[in-house]
Amino acid sequence: MLPFEDRYTRQRRLPEVGPQRQERLCSTRLRVGQHPDVDLEVEYLARAGVVAVVAEEPVAAPSFPFASWFENEASLGLARGAWYALSRIRAELGAKPEP
Repeated sequence: MLPFEDRYTRQRRLPEVGPQRQERLCSTRLRVGQHPDVDLEVEYLARAGVVAVVAEEPVAAPSFPFASWFENEASLGLARGAWYALSRIRAELGAKPEP
């Protein structure tokens, strides 16, 4: 890593994130409901810079429109966790939701 880079350098380069929204993410505290892929969702949110994530009471898992693309349950769980985290990040930043 170069001296002027940090773990969020690539995210800040994205037009939908930028420096201000990355700072916003790094000061965000989120609450997520317990669902089968919550551990993966929390991990992705932490890696994106969300300062704290609290998993609360159980909820129905959010909708994942690409589930039929996966045959392996482990891959499906990983993809769902990433999708849920990305959806939360987009909502937090006020970005357009994915279809």
